[in-house]
Amino acid sequence: MPRLTVQPLLAALETALGVPASTLASAGAETRRAALHALGAHQETDGVAAFTVSGRRYLATRYGRGHAAIVLLGPFRRPEDVPCDAPVLDAPAEARARRALAQAGEGLSQVMAAERKRLELAAQVELIDSAAIAITGELELSTVLHRIVDLARDVAGARYAALGVTNERGEIVSLIVSGMSEEEQARVPHIPHGRGILGRLLREGKTIRLRDLRTNPDAYGFPEGHPEMRSFLGVPITSRGRVLGNLYLIEKRFARDFTDEDVRLVELLARYAGVAIENAGLYQRAEAQQARLQAIIDQLPEAVLLVEPNPERVTLANTQAAHLLGWEIRPPLALDEFLAANPRFQVDDTPLSPADIPVVRALRYGETSRREIRMVRSDGQAITALVNAAPVRDADGKITAAIAVFQDITAIKDAEQLKDDFLSLVSHELRTPMTTIQGGALLLLQNGADLDEETRHEILTDIANESRRLAGLVENMVQLANIRAGRFGMDSEPVHLRTLLQRAIDAMQEQDPEHPFVLDVERDLLALGDPGRLDQVVRNLLHNAIKYAPARTPIEVRAARGDNGTVIVSVRDHGPGIDEEDLPFVFERFQRGKQAVLRHTAGMGLGLYLSKHLIEAHGGQIWIERPPDGGTRIHFSVPAITDDL
Repeated sequence: MPRLTVQPLLAALETALGVPASTLASAGAETRRAALHALGAHQETDGVAAFTVSGRRYLATRYGRGHAAIVLLGPFRRPEDVPCDAPVLDAPAEARARRALAQAGEGLSQVMAAERKRLELAAQVELIDSAAIAITGELELSTVLHRIVDLARDVAGARYAALGVTNERGEIVSLIVSGMSEEEQARVPHIPHGRGILGRLLREGKTIRLRDLRTNPDAYGFPEGHPEMRSFLGVPITSRGRVLGNLYLIEKRFARDFTDEDVRLVELLARYAGVAIENAGLYQRAEAQQARLQAIIDQLPEAVLLVEPNPERVTLANTQAAHLLGWEIRPPLALDEFLAANPRFQVDDTPLSPADIPVVRALRYGETSRREIRMVRSDGQAITALVNAAPVRDADGKITAAIAVFQDITAIKDAEQLKDDFLSLVSHELRTPMTTIQGGALLLLQNGADLDEETRHEILTDIANESRRLAGLVENMVQLANIRAGRFGMDSEPVHLRTLLQRAIDAMQEQDPEHPFVLDVERDLLALGDPGRLDQVVRNLLHNAIKYAPARTPIEVRAARGDNGTVIVSVRDHGPGIDEEDLPFVFERFQRGKQAVLRHTAGMGLGLYLSKHLIEAHGGQIWIERPPDGGTRIHFSVPAITDDL
């Protein structure tokens, strides 16, 4: 094995290249022998081999009688730059060694240049991919621009990079920096104002490259604390002929100036930034329009749904849709899931299949429809809706969506039914007294002279009673109209309850002497209210008790002080009582309980409805109790006049 001369070579390397002598000396004999062995087994050779010690690459050549030369590899630009120093025996051997190392250095320079070019191309491809991914994969503009400015700094080898975004007036409104620590950024009080060299970029819209910005007359406009600048590369960010900002880099590392390749790559990134800013603007405008549209339809009193195909899904729903359907809709939502969660749809009490729901037919078959649909929600509530559904088509006539508007007409339908019931009830209730009055009057007119005094008195009494009843019906309807129109007035004054209750009982007893009345009122009990309205309430309650209580059973009227400064009045009968299923509805208008229907009791179902409104207008309450021993007890409370008032 040839002998390697080490020490003289190490001294030369240390002097010429600054390589520590210990670096090679500590490499180990095996590594050196392996390197020399790779040169071949020739006694006289110009062969060259390379090996690595402590992370550094070395070049070795062996020549004559076991001597060798070893040098540290570097970026050799010229063959004569390859260092070579080793003990030799003769000039020809030294010449061969120098020639071999020079040729090796030239070859290595070419290889390294090719490798550097390959790496640069790979870096450019990676740069383009990274920028494209940043733009297409992110909707948040700040994130995209941060990636672009970091890429620009890396690819151009700059110490610092910054990207400024301008507003419509050309003012820099935001600045994204790369390469500055938080402490360095904190020393800069504000972003550049877009004057000086940065102003030129914005005005001219052209790339500016300077070896030393400090010598340029436009080297101003940067805030205090901005990093020192020598080499400068500024590129405008444009889109559709409009300047949107600038991308600038300062302090090229390991070189005095930015290269043409740096300019090309940074301009490419600036174009990407322009696309990103433009896309972000479009996205923000689309988001704003979407939010505005959502705000508008959320204010509509109707429910609105938008359904799109491929895949079929609900993409828009307003707040009224959630209220109408009874559950919160969170678009986008698969259409099948939406239909499964929705109420049962019916037309004329016939269930609709999901495929026959108007919005589905509009989406799938392009049908435009307007129809009433009854919906039964999961909570059991039935709703009647007027549904308008229509397809949405593009310029080519292709269906791109379907829209449906649901108008809740439950109240309208209920009002129509109520009107029908009212007319039927009024016609029936008016017919009875009118028949009695008309018949009695005709009888007296035609045969009055032939009738005895007692018969005439009975007929006149019937006419008077039915007239009072008719007047009461008319009065109730007038009060109903006033309540609904908001024209309900009331006076308040002290009311002596014993007097008021006794007067009402006397009036009722004149009409119906068959029921005994029991009155129990605490002494000196005063209420604050409208005497006429309270009298009407008491008479309504007494009238109901008389209608349902069997003859000769007592009707009990009591008044006592209640809690919280109130007076509680109660009226009890010993009739059949109110059925359990009728209790929730007794205070609704035109409601007549099961017992009233079975007993064919006259009435319009307005007495308790009006009484409830009259008592509530006093600030009181009215409620019903079913005593354990039967009958019905109705209570109401009104404010009391106490010693404190």
